Amino acid sequence: MEALTDAGLGLDYEKLRLDRTTEAWIVAGAHLRDQVADLLDDLAVAVEQIGSSSVLGLLAKPIVDLAVGLAKTEDLPRVSTRLEASGWIYRGDAGDDGGQVFVLEARPWHRVAHLHVVDHDGAQWLNYVRLRDLLRQSGEARSQYEAAKLRLVDEYGDDRKAYTHGKSAVVTSLLRTVG
Repeated sequence: MEALTDAGLGLDYEKLRLDRTTEAWIVAGAHLRDQVADLLDDLAVAVEQIGSSSVLGLLAKPIVDLAVGLAKTEDLPRVSTRLEASGWIYRGDAGDDGGQVFVLEARPWHRVAHLHVVDHDGAQWLNYVRLRDLLRQSGEARSQYEAAKLRLVDEYGDDRKAYTHGKSAVVTSLLRTVG
């Protein structure tokens, strides 16, 4: 946890702030990814660092995003038990908007990481990885995504749900470019 906060990661629930992703964020996220992969070793097909906070220099909320791909959704109760025993807080089923969502807090109501548990063979997994890879490879995609984020922050202020919902259209558009 200390590595995450030392890297400058973390955001109160009622706040929305965008900062440039740093190497320290990526390193801290990779460390967290490896911890989760070890924890879910026999249950997860893969664990990936995803989202804007995995793309160096991109504007992002200072929160690590991880995706866990499961081969069998019936393993979810065991996954939940292990994650919760390690300090992750279950926030419910976001369906097609994020799968089973867990958060990691540095202190109450101050998130440092989000974790999305999804079907490894499903569209959500594929889209998480495709978007991350596109943003890492394409300056044009990064510019489009950042412009949308800045517009949404201006429009919605600290309303994180509206901000996240508003990103859906640009994400869909970007994903269409990579087929």
